[in-house]
Formats: sequence, C-alpha cells, structure tokens
Amino acid sequence: MPLDPNATLVANRLKGAGYNRAQIAGVLGNFQLESGFNPRINEGGVVGSPKGIGGYGLGQWTGDRQINLVNFAKGRKLDPGNPNLQADFLLHELGGSEKAAADSIRKAVSPEEASRRFLTDFERAGIPKTKERMQAARDIYGKLSFLDTATPTSAVPIAASISSPNKSVEEILSASLSGIQKPALDDANDKATSLLDTVKKSLLESLLPSLSSSATTPASNPFLINSLGMF
Repeated sequence: MPLDPNATLVANRLKGAGYNRAQIAGVLGNFQLESGFNPRINEGGVVGSPKGIGGYGLGQWTGDRQINLVNFAKGRKLDPGNPNLQADFLLHELGGSEKAAADSIRKAVSPEEASRRFLTDFERAGIPKTKERMQAARDIYGKLSFLDTATPTSAVPIAASISSPNKSVEEILSASLSGIQKPALDDANDKATSLLDTVKKSLLESLLPSLSSSATTPASNPFLINSLGMF
C-alpha cells in the first residue's frame, strides 16, 4: 500500500527541517494512529471543521493547542483542515512550544524509538497504543526511501563525457558535476583537484625514469604528454 499523500507532504517538510528518515517515520507512525492522515477529522470520526472537543487534524491537537491551530490558520487566512497548514503548524510547535519534544525526537536512531519519543513528548496521548505506533513507524520507514534520494537535475554521465576525446580531465569532471548544488559541487571539485594532483605526481614519478633513460622528449613522443591533457 503506497504512502498517503498527506504523509508524504509531512515527510518532505520534516526532512527540510533537518529530521532524518527514522525520526520522520516515528512522527508519521503516530499520525497514522491519531488520524489516519486525515487533516479534517475530529476525535470520534466526524470530518469537517474543528469541533473544539477532543482532538482535531493530523496530530489530533486538543485543548489550547487546537485553539492555537485555529488561530494559526486565521492568521494565514487558511482552513485549519488544510494539510499544508497543519504541516506548518507542526514545525511551528516543534520550533517553539514543543521544542523540548523536537530535541528529544532528534536523539532517536530508529523508527520505533522516534515513535515512542514523539508519543511521550509531543502527542502525550491518553490511550498510548505504543506498540501499534511503533509498528506503524517501522512499516512507514520502508516507504520513505525517496527521502534518501538526491538525484542531480542536469548531471552529465561521466562515460558520455569521456567519449569526447578532445576534452581534458578537468572539463570532463566539470561537465559531469553540473547540476549538483553548490556545496556538494565545491566539495566534489576539491576532491577532484586533489585526485588530479595525486595522479599527476604518480605519472611523473613513473614516466621520468624511462624518459631519462631513452632521452624521450615531448616532441619525439607527444603521446606521453598531450593525450593526457594535463601537462
């Protein structure tokens, strides 16, 4: 069964806030038990606007926290049942009134631990159903592989670049790394530069003895120099 679209929405928002896959699964495992990912459901099953009695929304916010959700929605002129708004409100709480819960969740290293921490520190549910939440978190974890995928939007395959015989190594690497975001590109360029320096040094050390013994020069054997595109 595919991941609910509202769960995917929340997962992406939490990833953007720096939570890892296991921690996100822990949050979503709780939301599955709380609301089945229906942002407009009231405690008891009535779907619509918040009734002010019991929980409401993805996280089944109750009491003052439900009032805060409604006021948060009014401030943005949005329906309190809007899933995007509730994702914003979740992060709003985790960065403010529920920061202690956020700090606790960030310490979790497994979906089960994250689920338990979110239940205890954020949901504080009257009927815990801890095992069910932990199992839901584990199941959801397996559906969150997309969070680990970071595919460059316009990267050029290295094999394709190498097929162009007139390009230098630097040009090949530059083309291959295009489309990667700047921090990753800078890191890759540093590593590529270091690798090139090492290769140059190794080639020089291996070629110089033979060049010296046979009196080979660049003019008499251009292959040794020019085809590498480095000297």
